[in-house]
Amino acid sequence: MRKYFPVLFFAMMSMFACKKNNPPVSLSPGITSISPTNVHLGDTITISGAHFTGTTSVMINGMNVTFTVINDSTIIVVIPQGTKSGPVTVTTTNGTISSTINIQMLSKLVAYSSAFINNGLYPKLYTCDSTGISPTISWRDAPIGTNAYAVTMHTIPPTGANHVYMVVYNLPSSVTSLPENNTTVGTYGANSFPNPLKYDPPCSQGPGLKYYFLTVYALSQQPNITVAQNQVTMDYLKSAISNITLDTSMITVGYARP
Repeated sequence: MRKYFPVLFFAMMSMFACKKNNPPVSLSPGITSISPTNVHLGDTITISGAHFTGTTSVMINGMNVTFTVINDSTIIVVIPQGTKSGPVTVTTTNGTISSTINIQMLSKLVAYSSAFINNGLYPKLYTCDSTGISPTISWRDAPIGTNAYAVTMHTIPPTGANHVYMVVYNLPSSVTSLPENNTTVGTYGANSFPNPLKYDPPCSQGPGLKYYFLTVYALSQQPNITVAQNQVTMDYLKSAISNITLDTSMITVGYARP
């Protein structure tokens, strides 16, 4: 028996050496697919991959979201308020993985007008070449959680700051349009012109088509305005609603002075 002992000893050592050199099995999470990737607020996405058991957090573009682990290879998430386009990151007790494909948030809010169409021409009626009354603007399909709206109109001149023609806020969720020649619906902030608290009609200088942008903002709550009404510029309003904006929709129109 003694003469076989060295052989057995080296055989056992070889077995232990082989076991020691085998690489450990990775339990780090992995993302293989996300469906769908183009989503609206309130949609459900499915994250497929591996080793999701023990997930501690899921983030979309750095924002923590509520999730449900269905099994080791499936997580579902309902897209919450405030989600911005970006990658999905899954963290488990064994590591963190970010997707290489981004979630793309889609606009659901639709702004429109009975007087003109998106990418169409702006009627002369609403410019300084006519009566210059404010246009009618409507909106629909606001996202879940909308409790207020705001509306702005501006153009981007070749040089200098934006020219702002209209800033309207304090619009409750029950309001889904501004009437033509509006003076009573909502609160008017400051335009870029000498008489700021109203709609100021476009009166562009020089020949050629100029473009104007009417934007409707769906808000989760009314903005907290801490300045005087005549200081509520478009820039101020956009800053005040930056964290409560659920969706936006823009109408682009063109006008060439006769």
